[in-house]
Amino acid sequence: MKKRKRMLLLIAPILFIASCSGEDEGVANNEKMYSSSIQKKEVYEFQQPAKSNITRGLIIKNINNALNISEIEIGLMDLSANHFSTDKFFMQEGQYLNDKMISQWLGRKSEEGIGLNPAIKNRTGDVLEDEKKYPLILSHVLEHNFINKENDKLEGMSIAISLNEFYDIRVTDAEGLIYTGQVKVDQNDDDINDVKEYGEKVAEKIVKDMRNNKKLPKVPIYLTLYQESNINDILPGVFLVETFIPKEEDTISKWSEIDKKHYTFPSDALFSLDQNVYNKLLIFKEDIQEGFKQLNPKINGKLQYENGKLTDIKIEVNVPLINDTELVGLLQLISTKLNTILFDYIPITVRVIDQKQDVGIVLWDPAEKQIFAAPI
Repeated sequence: MKKRKRMLLLIAPILFIASCSGEDEGVANNEKMYSSSIQKKEVYEFQQPAKSNITRGLIIKNINNALNISEIEIGLMDLSANHFSTDKFFMQEGQYLNDKMISQWLGRKSEEGIGLNPAIKNRTGDVLEDEKKYPLILSHVLEHNFINKENDKLEGMSIAISLNEFYDIRVTDAEGLIYTGQVKVDQNDDDINDVKEYGEKVAEKIVKDMRNNKKLPKVPIYLTLYQESNINDILPGVFLVETFIPKEEDTISKWSEIDKKHYTFPSDALFSLDQNVYNKLLIFKEDIQEGFKQLNPKINGKLQYENGKLTDIKIEVNVPLINDTELVGLLQLISTKLNTILFDYIPITVRVIDQKQDVGIVLWDPAEKQIFAAPI
């Protein structure tokens, strides 16, 4: 593998033949080098020395898959930038909501009123059916902190309340037997999202608890509700609504809708939403497959829409056992064919994958008006 990298990095500069401007050619050795300009958004600096979230292990236990963990963490950071300026504030992972506090919220409601998940009423003796009838909805509470760069003081917090769309059950009966299953939280055939409604109710209690806790700083709070996707879904969940609570207040005055959705390519949902984009991606896919028939490339994509507008395209090209020469040619072809689907302000990331390992990347950077390509 080391030999491959040395050889390809010498060849990589020829891959910039797909440039869309007359600017100097260069090499992008990885996606992260261009993440800030490609995403066209402000990025927080982390306060140093960086600290891990004090409930870091809890999020892995509570949220059902890696896609949802990544989406809620990155998404909360992005949404927070609308309220806590990236120029004025450092970001710090949560240091105040500890395991005990979050676990108490996640418990079922007791007679003392501690837990925020539904209590099981009138137990039948069938532990699995009882769990299905009263599914757990609240799954995690994620915290981010914002530190003023000038005075080094905490002046803001962001909270994402994660909610189950599907409750994955694992329960033990009195004899120690384990039962598993899954149930959809919202089983009503209406236009009301029961997950969202429940989340708004528990959010009120969480804000009250935070304000009443003398160990927590009295700072403005940005709060959002996140609905997780199913455990085996290939797309993450969605942020539903958001609100902002000034430091003097302990109630939520209003919620604002968040319209941020993900789609796969190919899919009927994407075709119905945006045939123009779908057809461009289909041509791109067919051109790559035709150009490298011997590799039988498998091509799929993930697209993000915000307020009905396309904001990001990510494409995966899977080519098992690709050799060095083929990789160079494939990166060249991808770079050239990207010109047929470019959108002026929408970043595109194409990953070339060989047996679950990234071996190449092609990026369209709308800020630089440039396509970057290189092996990894």
